[in-house]
This record gives sequence, C-alpha cells and structure tokens, in this order.
Amino acid sequence: MERRIKDLNLLHNDNGVIRVPFLIKGKLIAPPEISRDDLETCFAGADTEVRHLKLQKAQIIREPIIDRSDMKYTGEFLYQIMPLVNSQDLIETNINKLVNGPYNLPVDSILDYLESVKAFFEHNPVLVRQVMEMSRMTSEFPDSFIDSWLTSIYQFIDRKMAREMIDSELTFWGKRGSALLNGWVEVAPSFSVRAMPTRQLHITAGNTPEVPVVSALRAILTKSAAVIKMPFGATLTGSLIAVAISSLPQHPVTPNLSLVYWQGGDESIENILFAPNAFDRIVVWGSPDTVNSVHTRVEYTRTVLFNPRYGVSLLGREAFSDDLEKAAELAAADSMIYNQKACNSSLVHYVEGTEEQANLYAGLLGQILRKWDEVRPQFISPSIRGQIKRMRIGKYSNSRWYVNEKEGEFTSGVVVMPDEFDIFDHPMCRLIIVRCIEDLSIALKYIHPGISTVGVYPEERRLNLRDMISAKGASNVLPLGHCERIFAGMPHDGMLVLSQLVDWKNG
Repeated sequence: MERRIKDLNLLHNDNGVIRVPFLIKGKLIAPPEISRDDLETCFAGADTEVRHLKLQKAQIIREPIIDRSDMKYTGEFLYQIMPLVNSQDLIETNINKLVNGPYNLPVDSILDYLESVKAFFEHNPVLVRQVMEMSRMTSEFPDSFIDSWLTSIYQFIDRKMAREMIDSELTFWGKRGSALLNGWVEVAPSFSVRAMPTRQLHITAGNTPEVPVVSALRAILTKSAAVIKMPFGATLTGSLIAVAISSLPQHPVTPNLSLVYWQGGDESIENILFAPNAFDRIVVWGSPDTVNSVHTRVEYTRTVLFNPRYGVSLLGREAFSDDLEKAAELAAADSMIYNQKACNSSLVHYVEGTEEQANLYAGLLGQILRKWDEVRPQFISPSIRGQIKRMRIGKYSNSRWYVNEKEGEFTSGVVVMPDEFDIFDHPMCRLIIVRCIEDLSIALKYIHPGISTVGVYPEERRLNLRDMISAKGASNVLPLGHCERIFAGMPHDGMLVLSQLVDWKNG
C-alpha cells in the first residue's frame, strides 16, 4: 500500500501541498493535481482567515504552519487538495445488498476485519509516520499528544475491547450483544429480537483526532453502512483510516464505508444527505453551532447528539489537611486532557475552603502548569492571546490572576474568581478557573447537563455526592485525576451508543 500511495502521489508533502484521498463506498478516490502557484493564486484575493475553497474540480484546505520550536505561526501555509463530494454517491439505497452483505456477517468476521485494519498500521510504518509528521505541522496540540495518538488508535481497534463493547452495549434480556447482532434471538416463547444494522451518517468534531476513528469503529461494530465526515483539523488522520480500509477490498464491510470532507453548512451537499430516508441514523459531534445547525434541519431521521460539554473539579477541604500538592496535581491532570479541548477536560475547579486557601491552591496549580509549559509547550493563537488580555483588564479584572509567561506572553494560568464565570468566555488553553465555596454542596447549583465529567476529591465525598451530581445532569462522576479513564462498553454522554445506532426489531 505504501508503494501504491507513493505512485499516486497521495499523502505526501510536495512543497507544502498534500493530495488527500477520500474513501467513497470502499474505493479510494484521488483529487486532481494542482500546483502550489495555482493554489496561492486561488487564495490571493481571500482574507488570511479563509481556510477552505471549493473549486470546479477540487476543494482546498489551507492551514497555517506552526513552528514547533516556539509554537507560533511561521507565516507559511500547508495546502490540502481533496476531491469534491457528490451526495448521491454516498447514499446507499440498495437494501438487498446490505441485508445479504454486511448485515448478514457474523460478529467474528467484523472482529477479523478490525484486526486487518490494525495490521495495516503495523505493516505500513513509513506511511503512518509520514501522515503524523504532516499533521504535526499545523496541529495546535503539543508534540507529545500527537505522538500518543497512534497508541490511542490501537486501543480503540483492539479485538478484545471491540467484543466487550458489542456485548456490553447491546445486551438485552440477558442475551449477549454479539448474539443479538448476529441475528434473531428468542427472548420469550415465540418472540424474537434482533439488533439490526443501520445506514449511518457521522458528522464528527476535530477537538481530538480520535473522534473520526471512534465513529468509524462504531459503524463497523454495528455492521452498518456509514459515511464519516472527517472534521477540519483531522482530515489527514481521517484519510489514513480511509487508506487502511481501502486496502481490504474483498471484505463485505469495505464497499459500505465512506470517509469524506466538505465544509460544514454546504447546503448543496447537506440538503440531500439530511433528507428523509437518506440515512437511518445521523450522529453529530461538534460546536453548538454545528449541533444546532444539523439538528434543526433533520426532522425525520433519528439523531444521536454529542453536544459540546466540559468538565469541572470539586475539591473538599480535606485536601488542605491531606496532601494539597498531590490533590493539585490530580486536578491539573484532569484539566490537561487534550489541553482543555476535550469534552471531559476540567475548566473550573470548585474549592471548599477560605479565600486564602483557594489562593494557596491556585498558586500550586500555577506552578504545576508552568512545568507543563516547559515539558509540553502549547500553541496559543493571536486571537486567544488577545481574548485573555481583554479578560484580565476588563470583565474579570477584579479576579486574582496567577499567570505564567514566556517573553511577556501568556503560556498558562489560574484565576481565582470571586464572582460567577461565563463558561463561554473560556479560551480552553491551560486556563483554570478557581471558585472558592463554603461547602461542596454549593457547587451543585453549577452542575447541569452541559457538564460531562466531574472529578471529586476525596473519595468519600465523591461517593456521597455522586447521585446528586448525576441527577443534575453530569454523565461521569470520577475520582479526581482519573477523568480521562475509559473502559470498553462504557456509557458515553448518558448513552450506550451502539444500542442507539442499531434498530431494535421484534420478530
């Protein structure tokens, strides 16, 4: 496959230009060749903030290159040339083909397929490293986060984990999920149930590179025909999955999978894909605008929504009599999950104690973040730096700021706020908000369904508050420092997701 990709001149950085293939119903589709001079001419009249253009025969993404030594823009751009998308090419209307193809496969065949995908990564290390290095050029994440991405991929496409997901999320009436996905299972005299695969459209988010992988995995595990819309910022890693799948042309799953990109909101594409009966499920991740835009236009297709959410931390007063520095390290670990960009990253810490204790804690947090800055320096865009400056001299000027800087510019910080904080003001870049409260129970009024994860210290207080926090809308109530923890088949946003992606049939 590495030879084929090289011959086709795909996923190769040629003077800042990368030709990115799509997967359309199992076939690898290459974009046309366009010179860098022509690409620069196309963008010549566009604002520097314009990142996407749709041309007559291709679509182009332009991303600013980041110098990894100082994590600042270099002034240069990396161009991705991608094929155009025809909505009709993505929709599967041949139900007979699906019933006699992927819908009829045994679960073991699906797990064999996953192992083959995993083997692709193991057998093509040069291509994998090449894609990772190209992704690194424009990624806002620290290098160490990118280096760990492949490990995450292997974890998600592990055979044992995949079977546990199926059996855990699709179990019904004591019958194992794999049996129900294989076919009809009698659950009562003369009464059978089946977990029927579906036709799925996944609109993914780019806050973490695993999202399109997780979406593809869920589609494969439910034996479904699926279209995965790759997110802006993860098109290269998404196309690597596309190449891996295209390398398995003989398997019945392959012709029923597509991985593509289009600019969100393109009605010429989305009006067709969102039409009734085009798909059985539409799965949406992303920003409030993305979720609202899709949800309001999909009236007759069942949708699975992963709304934008965030995490918070609750520290009991016991932390000050135990090991405060250790508690601060645990809390910082929860905040640094994908550099505060993941839906389980902690943005706000509620500290039970006095104002003096809250400031003591904030000072320790600031020191811990400084170490993160030294070991894993982050990228902060000029607009975000400007936002933080305005916060400091304007709306939140009465707060106490513990700021780390390099050459006079913000690198991370902690803010002790005496008043309530508008979460929409959070820049999600190593800025931790600390709120001082008299009792942890007061923090309950700030818990709502927009919060995905709450880390609590100490354990006894977590167990006492767990039911109330859950009832207020949070999905995960975990020990402080363990909010990144996952296990196979765990609920996600209050759902057993695989059970939402199949149609439960009685027969």
